[in-house]
Amino acid sequence: MLGLFSKNRLFALLALFSLNTMNSSLTASECCNTSGCGRFYVGAFGGGLRTDSTKMYQMGTAFFREADQGGPLAVFARGKTKKTSSGLGGIQLGYEWANCSICCSDWSVASALELEAFWYSHKIKGHLINATDPLRLPEHDFAVSFHTDSNVYLANVVFSFNSCCFSSLSPYFGLGVGASRISASGAKSIQVDPIEEGVNHFNSKRSDTTWAFAAQAKVGLRYNFCNSFHIFGEYRYLYVDYSNFIFGSTVYSFHAPTSQWDVKVKKTTNNALVFGIQYDL
Repeated sequence: MLGLFSKNRLFALLALFSLNTMNSSLTASECCNTSGCGRFYVGAFGGGLRTDSTKMYQMGTAFFREADQGGPLAVFARGKTKKTSSGLGGIQLGYEWANCSICCSDWSVASALELEAFWYSHKIKGHLINATDPLRLPEHDFAVSFHTDSNVYLANVVFSFNSCCFSSLSPYFGLGVGASRISASGAKSIQVDPIEEGVNHFNSKRSDTTWAFAAQAKVGLRYNFCNSFHIFGEYRYLYVDYSNFIFGSTVYSFHAPTSQWDVKVKKTTNNALVFGIQYDL
């Protein structure tokens, strides 16, 4: 009789343990499956951008007369641009897939593919020095400036992290590659040493457009509210490869004619703080 009682108690304990294990598995499964499907979304954002200093070059030839001015003078002026700050604004379209939790923990990761475009404008300024024969010119310095409008188009891969304990907050990071279309206007190249009054060396053509490779990394925090809306804040590091502009030759009746001017701006690095909103379609 005592043995039968012990067996019944053992069966009861095993049954209780099995129920507890099933309940724990169900809870973990519910936590793991944060979403049964992905989401399409659109977004808009804006913020501020800081562009670091970089190298800049101006190249061309001044066609001085051989008899009394020593003949053509090659110009290869080198210098650095100044740091600038500007605002930016943009839009994005993406799709995010929902993934299971990481090792059945409270955290899950979701990946997204995102297309975005954003715009910013700033003025490039630089002091460039041309190393020349001191017998012809002891100094040959230029103050170069032009306004630029940059349109950046990127494809991003984004990874966001979600937790059962922080269901509305999602940290994320992303990487993107694409291109930047850079339009320059109002270009000026003023010789400041020796001073040339009333001469802009780009006077015959003061604008140009070029394309450059662009890439970015971003990290941020997103907050979900009202189910379909998300607000986010993020830091971005934007890299833009070198850009090349062709400005017009110098055309004045009182100045030696020149070739067209080739102006190169080396790779630029930009740091941005951005805030925006997304809506699930």
